[in-house]
Amino acid sequence: MQYVSYNWMRLIDKYLPSDYNDSVSKRIESEEPLTPDHFFEQMFCNFPKPVAWLFKLRNAIVKPFGLKGGGGFRNLISERNDEEIIVCKSDRHLDFWVSIYCSKPEDGWQEAAVTTVVKFNNFFGRIYFCGIWVFHTILVRSLFRR
Repeated sequence: MQYVSYNWMRLIDKYLPSDYNDSVSKRIESEEPLTPDHFFEQMFCNFPKPVAWLFKLRNAIVKPFGLKGGGGFRNLISERNDEEIIVCKSDRHLDFWVSIYCSKPEDGWQEAAVTTVVKFNNFFGRIYFCGIWVFHTILVRSLFRR
């Protein structure tokens, strides 16, 4: 999936170009406007049990390799504005940024998007990302649908 830049500058744009990026977006109709904070809570804080289990498994597998795990996502928020929250994490092997974006409501409709940007710091970052890419794609799309 390719990243599609919008007509205006978003916070995530400053992390491009990258080694990998993807974006999932949807135009949604809602009586109550969706905020980036609410979207963030739904995506990163209220996991279904199978997703929480996958994160625990991932943390156990990567710990011997010196990769950081756990700690939740709230403490990874690096910047925000009224329409977007950026979550970032830097590790020895790779750096990643995730944008949680909600446009301003217009005629009862909004654009909601989750964009992931990854930069590899070394060969092991590429290997690690190859191992999690399929899970990343499945998780982001399934969490987005919720």
